[in-house]
Amino acid sequence: MYVILFYDIVQKEKTNANRIRKAVEKYLPRVQYSVFEGEMRASDLKKLKAFLQKEIHNELDSVIIYEFEKPSYTKRDVIGIDKKENLFS
Repeated sequence: MYVILFYDIVQKEKTNANRIRKAVEKYLPRVQYSVFEGEMRASDLKKLKAFLQKEIHNELDSVIIYEFEKPSYTKRDVIGIDKKENLFS
């Protein structure tokens, strides 16, 4: 399945943003600072969602995930630099 995930994690004294970023990067390449997209197995997405539900602060943080059965159902237009080329590696 093809997934687009982005998040907004509130930066506080004790933040879990790094743990969340590292967990997401295990499965998806980063295309912007907090935007990730790519192919992943449904079982991996289930694991990732379970992890994120434990880690985020529901009253402060936001994670949005778009799921597509096939990448052909999406259209991707880039204006400027295409950061999908792993500029954040």
